[in-house]
Amino acid sequence: MDRSVSEPVDVVRTLVAALNRGAIEDALLLCADEIVLWSPGPDLLGQLIRGKDELRQHLEFAEASWPGMWVSIDSIVAAGERVALEMTSVVSSEGESVVQPMAAFYTVHDGLIVEQRSYFDLGALDRRLME
Repeated sequence: MDRSVSEPVDVVRTLVAALNRGAIEDALLLCADEIVLWSPGPDLLGQLIRGKDELRQHLEFAEASWPGMWVSIDSIVAAGERVALEMTSVVSSEGESVVQPMAAFYTVHDGLIVEQRSYFDLGALDRRLME
């Protein structure tokens, strides 16, 4: 894992590549110890994940639930420490692939991701995977 990347866009691209490989430890090397991540959850408030330990648990759960999940970056907008991605995610379950658009917003400080906010339709994804 190359920790020499420090430009915010490069850090985020490297994170996505690590997650697409299922390399959770490589992804965590790009995150600050006090990272804060928000994503949709079972209620409207979503779920808040604080710190690398909680993030590791979340990523391990996601990898176990949806092995082989990957995302493609469709567009990137960046300014200073902030990076926004528009992506397409692909989740496989029981031999069927589900494709869904998503967006994520990152803050990168001193070469580490300190915050991530992800947006996708968790309800539609859950319903589709239950079919």
